[in-house]
Amino acid sequence: MKKFNIFGFKLSIDLKKPEISEEEAYSERDFLKEKILYLIILMLVIVLSSKIPMIFRNNNYVVGDVVKSDVYAPKTIIFRDKDAKDKIIEEMIHTLDKEYIYSSDASILYLKELDAFHKEIVAIKSGNLKAYDYSAFQKKTGKEMPEKLVNELLNIENEEELSKTFETSKNFLSSLYSAGVYKEKNSIRINEPYKSALDEVKSPIRDIIEVFLIPNYIYDETKTRQNIEERVSQIKEQYVEIKAGTLIARTGEILTQRKINILSRFGIYTYRTSISDIVLTTIYLVVLSTILYIVSVNFYVSEISKKNKYKALALLITMIFLAIRLTPNNLLYLLPIDTILFLMLFIVSRRYSVFLYTLILAFLLPMIDFDLKFFTIQTIAVMLTGYLIKKINTRSAIIAMGIQLAVLKLLLYFILSYYSVEETLGIALNSVQIFAAGLFSGMFTIALLPYFEKTFNILTIFRLMELGDLSHPLLRKLSLEAPGTFQHSMMVAVLSENAVVQIGGDPVFTRVACYYHDIGKTKRAQFFVENQVNGENLHNGISPFMSKMIILSHTKDGADMAKKYQIPKEIRDIMFEHHGTTLLAYFYNKVKNEHPEVTEEEFRYSGPKPQSKESAVIMLADSIEAAVRSLDMKNPVTIEQMIRKIVNAKIEDNQLSDSNVTFKEVEIIIKSFVKTFSAIYHERIKYPGQKN
Repeated sequence: MKKFNIFGFKLSIDLKKPEISEEEAYSERDFLKEKILYLIILMLVIVLSSKIPMIFRNNNYVVGDVVKSDVYAPKTIIFRDKDAKDKIIEEMIHTLDKEYIYSSDASILYLKELDAFHKEIVAIKSGNLKAYDYSAFQKKTGKEMPEKLVNELLNIENEEELSKTFETSKNFLSSLYSAGVYKEKNSIRINEPYKSALDEVKSPIRDIIEVFLIPNYIYDETKTRQNIEERVSQIKEQYVEIKAGTLIARTGEILTQRKINILSRFGIYTYRTSISDIVLTTIYLVVLSTILYIVSVNFYVSEISKKNKYKALALLITMIFLAIRLTPNNLLYLLPIDTILFLMLFIVSRRYSVFLYTLILAFLLPMIDFDLKFFTIQTIAVMLTGYLIKKINTRSAIIAMGIQLAVLKLLLYFILSYYSVEETLGIALNSVQIFAAGLFSGMFTIALLPYFEKTFNILTIFRLMELGDLSHPLLRKLSLEAPGTFQHSMMVAVLSENAVVQIGGDPVFTRVACYYHDIGKTKRAQFFVENQVNGENLHNGISPFMSKMIILSHTKDGADMAKKYQIPKEIRDIMFEHHGTTLLAYFYNKVKNEHPEVTEEEFRYSGPKPQSKESAVIMLADSIEAAVRSLDMKNPVTIEQMIRKIVNAKIEDNQLSDSNVTFKEVEIIIKSFVKTFSAIYHERIKYPGQKN
C-alpha cells in the first residue's frame, strides 16, 4: 500500500514494484534523458495547442471578397499601418512645392531678340533690308521663326499699329517672365491668371509671344527628390491599436487591401498565413528544445535525476504554461508568474532555476504573440531574482522580494513604453497589474511552498530551519534514548558548520544534516560507546560478527527512520555517506586473528563515499570529534596531530575521492577544526579550592 500526501490530502494506492534498497536507488540515473524529453514534449504540446486552431478557421479571404460573418479581433494588437503612412506621403508630395532652377538671362535675351526682330521688320518695310534672315534667328535662339508671322507683320501698313503690336507683345511677354514660365520635362506651364489671358490674345501678338517665350524656371528633379526624401524621413510610422473584441470586418463588407492587411496581422486571414505561423513557431520551439536538452544533460544532471525535484518541476512548468494558455493577453501582467520562479529557486539550484525559467519564458513567446516587451521585463527580473534569493532566509522576506521585483518591472515597463506606442490608459492599467502581480507572487509562494516541501519531500532553507528545531520528534527521540550520540551530533554540527563556511559550502544544511546523521543509533543505543554507562561494553558479550552487523546497520536504520518521518533525501544521503566505505578496524582485527579468511570488504560500510563537500566535512568531523574527545592531553598541538592523522587516513583510504574537495580546502578544514577544538578545550582559570 503506497501512501501519498498531495497538498494536504492523503491518498493510498496499492502499488507493487520490485524491492529496491536505498543504496541502489541512490545510484540510479532514472532515465535522465527521457525525463528531459518528457518536459520538452509537455511544453511543446501546450504551446502548439494554441496555434493548431488557426488552421480550422473559416477565414480564407482575398481582396474583393464579401465577409461571410462578423470578424472580431481575437487579441489586442498595436501594428504599424503602412497604408496610413503611404496616404500621408502621397498628400505631402501633392502639396510640396517643386524645386526649380531660375534663369534670369533667358528673359533678358529673348526680350532683346524681340526688339531686334522689331527693328528688322521696320528695316525691311523701309527698304533698308532686303529680306529677313531666318537662319540667323535660329542660330541665336534655337527656335524657328514662322514665315507666316513675318509676312503678316510686313503687311501691316500703319507704322503706328506695327509699333503698338510689338509694344503690346513685349509688355505681355515681360509679365509672363515676371510671373514665371515653368518647364517640367517636355511641357511648359504658365500659372494663372496669365495662362487664361494668353489664351484670349489674338494673332499676330499671340504668335510673337509664342516665338519669344522660353521657360525661365527649369524643374530640378534631383533637388526635388532629395527634398521629398527628407520630408518623408521626418514622417513617423503610423500605429493603430485594435483592442480584443473589436469588430474589424462586418458581414457583407467588401474587403479592401487595408482590411486584408489588418486581418493578416491577426493571423486570421488565410490558411497560408496560419500554416506559415505554425511552421515557423515549430522551428523556433525545436531550437529552444535543443538548447534545453543539451544544457540540461551536460550541466544539470543532478537537478533532473532526483525524482522529487523532477516531479515538482514538471508540475510548476505545467502550471505556468496552462496559466499563460488560458489567460487573455491583455491580462498577462496580472498573472503572478513570479511565484513559479520563486518556487523553482527554492526547489532546485539557483543557476538551473534562472536558466530553466528564462527558457520557459522563451517557450511562452508564441502564446503571447511574441510580446518582446513582456519577455524583456520578465527576463531582466529573473536575473535580479537569482541575486536576491541568496539573501532570503525568512518567509516574510519573500513578499518583500516580490514587491522589489514589481518596482523593477514598473520601471522597465515605463522605459520601454516611452520608446513604443501605447495609449496612456493601457499603460496605467498594466502598471496596476504589474504591482498587484508582484505583491501576490510573494503571498502565493508562501502559501504554496509548504505544500511542495511536504508533497515532494523537498529540502528548502525554510524546511531546514524547521528540521533544525531540536524539538523535532526524531531529535527528541535521539536526546532521550541516545543522549551520548545526541551530544556527539551537536559537537559534529559545530565543527562541520564552521569548516563548511570556510570552504564556501552550505552551513545550514551541514548543521541540520549533522543533527540527524547518527539517528539510526537510537535503535540499539547501548551498543555505541558514547551511550554506554558504568563502563559496561555490550560488545564483550557478543561475537565480532554480530557487533559488525549492529554497527554497520545504523546507517540504514537511520535512513529508514528518517524516511518514515519524511526527512528529505539529501539528509538521508548523509546518513550513508558520513561513514563512506570505511573499515571497522577494531572488529576486523579482532576477527582476523581467529579467521584469517575474512576480508576487509565484510567489515566495511556499504557507502557510498561522500558525494559533496558538506558530506566530506561531516565524515571528517564525525571521526575527529570522537578521537579528540578520547585524548588525555587536549592542547592545540595534540589536537592538530590527531586531526591530521585521521584526515590523512581518510585520504589514503580514498574516502574523499568523490567529494570534489581539493587539498587546499582540506588544509582549511583542518585549521577550522583546530580552531574550534581550541575554543572548546581551552585552559580554564582555577577558582580557590578547585583541585582539578
